[in-house]
Amino acid sequence: MAEANALTIGALPTDGHAWRIDWFGEIAFPNRMIRRKQPSVLLHLSRVIDERYREDHSALLNPESTFVTKQRKVWVSVGTLPLLRIGDIWRDGLLETTPDYEFESFSNLDIGSETVSLIKAGLNLEENGFLLPRGEHPWHMQATQSYCLMIDLPSERRMIIPCIELIRFYFGSSSNLLTKLFLPPLNRDALYSKAHHSKINGQLSMALAEGISGASAADIGRMHMDSTAWRSAVNVGTSLLKASVSNQEIHPQAHFPFEGVTTLTASGKWLSFSGQPRATFLVYSLRSCSHPFPFRSLRYDVKDRRVASADTTSPIDASKPRLVKPARRSSDRQLVEEDASGKLTRQARPVWAAQRFTDLTTKTIWKNKILAAPRSGAILVAGSTSETNAAVGDVGSDRRVRSVDLQIKTKDESKFPVPDFLKDIVDDLKALKEWKLELLTESSEDGWTIPITVSSDDEGEIDLDLFFAVGEHQLRERRVAALSAINNSTNITIIVTEADPPYSKLYLMDEEHESSLPDMLQRATADFISRDREAKSEAISTRILLLLENN
Repeated sequence: MAEANALTIGALPTDGHAWRIDWFGEIAFPNRMIRRKQPSVLLHLSRVIDERYREDHSALLNPESTFVTKQRKVWVSVGTLPLLRIGDIWRDGLLETTPDYEFESFSNLDIGSETVSLIKAGLNLEENGFLLPRGEHPWHMQATQSYCLMIDLPSERRMIIPCIELIRFYFGSSSNLLTKLFLPPLNRDALYSKAHHSKINGQLSMALAEGISGASAADIGRMHMDSTAWRSAVNVGTSLLKASVSNQEIHPQAHFPFEGVTTLTASGKWLSFSGQPRATFLVYSLRSCSHPFPFRSLRYDVKDRRVASADTTSPIDASKPRLVKPARRSSDRQLVEEDASGKLTRQARPVWAAQRFTDLTTKTIWKNKILAAPRSGAILVAGSTSETNAAVGDVGSDRRVRSVDLQIKTKDESKFPVPDFLKDIVDDLKALKEWKLELLTESSEDGWTIPITVSSDDEGEIDLDLFFAVGEHQLRERRVAALSAINNSTNITIIVTEADPPYSKLYLMDEEHESSLPDMLQRATADFISRDREAKSEAISTRILLLLENN
């Protein structure tokens, strides 16, 4: 999390001491004067007094390791949740360490209505004792009305997950997605549109709504495909509305976004119950979940929302379009609890983390990526480089506060080099003038390509030429890249298959086929298999011009 945490969280203590996040409390708008566009969650913090935690994290399992009788409460915007986990240690607004406490893996958990129940943190189970006994876990005592999920384990044991932690884990892929959940009602149009799932190859295609990050594409894809996931997402806001009507403290409820078998890994603490040791595992932070996503691959489009800065250093020609150059990222120092300005360019901030969902490690997720745009004669307006603060959530003020979207990332996709087999073609395409170039297969694996579509023929056989030998007894699928070149009404799709030399095909698109990339990929694979590999010595740019002449 180091890069995102270059943004100091201004609401956290800055007294030089180490502070532990003990619990997530209620949801509210604590200061409507400066914060109207984003609700906040009340964090319960205690100062760490046992310095042995630096060498031995297990010291923090002792209730006397922190000054829990003098807990401090601070309000932090819900969009900050991608950075926050129970048990993490913060110092001067920066994350210092993420202890594992007791790290456990629970295999073959059956998630369903008969095994999972909604409880409150202060529950005395059938008058046999508190599930979270104060003597072993005093850190939640100021929020006993907060909700948790309880999962039955074998041998009359149980796992308990705070509901906000469940929301953070399953829906905390970006600040903007979290904001939608906590500001009901939740509408599908606010998240995505044009969703299509192919029953033939299992690919899901969708267009993400304006302001929604590709980091949340898989989460939103599950919400589209699985009604349980959608109900789970909607329930977050619904539970907030119900609590507000009854004039109670507002604590969100949450449910798993799926039903079925999964393996969960988590950091937390074992607690006793009714004289039985290690009877209840209290989850501080979920680390991974193995339940499969309901698609085999995912392709998404994103819409960038760019807000022009009012700060300019040169006269503006109103007759020409304006392109705004954002201020230097390093100038945004602190994440503050205020509404951001609509006059500063919004920025995305990566939160680097391990893959949360093991199923996605074997599935391809990719998006369209602009490689070059036609020249427009636009004026470049430099944004101010003076220091600004940052805030999550929608814009709604004139303060000098930049809007940021915290996004969970598993790799630094911006640093992926162009694959060797694709370099010459990309360089040639970039030399085209007045053409908009777009990469249609940007993936989290290498940033540029996806595996070739592998399917069997009528007799059930698979052509081995779709694979590369990577060892004496190992094969891997060839990679394929799809790019589009657009000039006025002309739209050409170029599909390049990994080979020596690379195999490329050009397809002239029309309105009827404009969104049929999966069909184009399958067609290109069929051409590759059928040995339609006539020698083409001309460069791609030359072939594009020839294609236009012939049509």
